[in-house]
Amino acid sequence: MEKKRYLYIDILNCMAIFAVLVQHTAQIAHQGNPNEQITIIGNILQTIFLPAVGIFFMNSGAMLLDYRYRQSTKEFFKKRFLRVVVPFLIWSVFYYWYSYHYYAFPGIFHRNVFSLRDFVQSFVDDKINSLFWFFFSIIQLYLATPVFAVLAKKYKDILAYVVVVGVAYGIVVPYIAALKGVNLSSGNINVPLLNSSWITYYVMGYLIKEDHLSDKIQMTIIALGTLNLGIDILNDIFVNKIVYFNNLGTMFYTFGLYILIKRLTNHARSERVTKFFAVLSSASLGIYVLHPLFIQLFDWYLFHVTPKVWDSYFEVLQNPIHIYVYPFVLYLVMAPIVLLIKKFKLMKYILP
Repeated sequence: MEKKRYLYIDILNCMAIFAVLVQHTAQIAHQGNPNEQITIIGNILQTIFLPAVGIFFMNSGAMLLDYRYRQSTKEFFKKRFLRVVVPFLIWSVFYYWYSYHYYAFPGIFHRNVFSLRDFVQSFVDDKINSLFWFFFSIIQLYLATPVFAVLAKKYKDILAYVVVVGVAYGIVVPYIAALKGVNLSSGNINVPLLNSSWITYYVMGYLIKEDHLSDKIQMTIIALGTLNLGIDILNDIFVNKIVYFNNLGTMFYTFGLYILIKRLTNHARSERVTKFFAVLSSASLGIYVLHPLFIQLFDWYLFHVTPKVWDSYFEVLQNPIHIYVYPFVLYLVMAPIVLLIKKFKLMKYILP
């Protein structure tokens, strides 16, 4: 049985990788003076586009939790290993070499030591390309998938329970604790099993695809998501000074956006549009892997600087071209390149 394509999932994949590009070109949000206008703008952009990785996890859950209808567990792990684990290892080796010779930002740790021991330690600590934390998380989710797939087949209400627990521990408990001045950064309460490894997003994506949530619940989530986004933007504008606006996270915003895109595309019937987004979506993971190189290439070509000279590079991070133009240019340049590379047979095992 072939995996069915869903237009909304392909559109969300494209939106998510563009959002990643925005986040990584608006890094002034994390580097600038919090009270300066450019930093506040950077933080607003980060807030708007923060659902990117959550959407990726939701799409993965939507498409993989019912794998038992199409393939055996052995086949499932073989495909995940070839599609994700092998490229992850190959590109970790590449970026380890790259980081010894060159500088790039964000994500790449420049190093002065080059050895097998250092590679292994850096890999385990996620200090080769920190953006690859995504691979560590998604691999953990793959390992849990056979268990949750059984629930997906017969017990969707239990999956809904997983989401409720995840929302409680991911939003409600941290928010109340922060208001009361309780630090949850240590101890076991902040790492409940059902909320680990982004499992809440993974499961929610599947429940939404299966229309397990009633219209009333979906509309409530969209409303809460809109409120979530509005409060988070106000929080950026007021530079975290209103305590009741802090620590809300973006879970409801991500869920609401996901449901909204699905509902808006429910009645789309254009085969041309469906094929276009199916092809474009297939470039997303390749763009994720390669985009630090392209950011550095553009920085060198346009501004003649690298993160090696941080004072000069800090000026680049504040440049409107870097913040507002780069994401569009990166996407338009990288998507065709990735799609072209993936046409070569062996590259499917190298570039995901």
